[in-house]
Amino acid sequence: MSQLSQAVVRGLLGVYSAYYDVEEISEEGPLKALCAYHSRESQYVLSKKVELWAAESHEYLYLWDMEQLEEEGAEEIFARVLSDGEPRVKPHSQHMSTYLTAVILYESAAPRALERLKKLKKRREFKLSLHGWMELRIAAVDLSNGEVSTNRAGKVLEKDLKRLVGRIIANYKGEEKTQ
Repeated sequence: MSQLSQAVVRGLLGVYSAYYDVEEISEEGPLKALCAYHSRESQYVLSKKVELWAAESHEYLYLWDMEQLEEEGAEEIFARVLSDGEPRVKPHSQHMSTYLTAVILYESAAPRALERLKKLKKRREFKLSLHGWMELRIAAVDLSNGEVSTNRAGKVLEKDLKRLVGRIIANYKGEEKTQ
């Protein structure tokens, strides 16, 4: 793990810690942290005992750091995120959504790995979406140039990740980056 990737991991965890419950993974390997976000919104009438509606949203973000991203590595990340994340999904009448998000930092990648990563997808709807849904989002960030590759569901992550990682890299290199 290079000093640049360590700086980016620390920077992202610093940003994520404002919104997520961050659990850093101490064992050796590419998985660096699991970040969990939980939100519950509801509407009441007169008192909290009379609830009109409630909606729960959850996200489990897995932060990975790899020197070389290979096609098998992308498949392994997909499988590990699903095997760890799916048991965390608890659908019920007030569950709206759960996102399983994999953010992968890499320094070089095989072209086929990025092509494969863009095609990976998983979405489940519970009781015709009455009990919510679960969706897997993947974003891979190239630390050499700041480019972000995502699957279709992960497109919403692209702009923010590019901006965040760009600022972290600029700070690491001692450059001043403006909006």
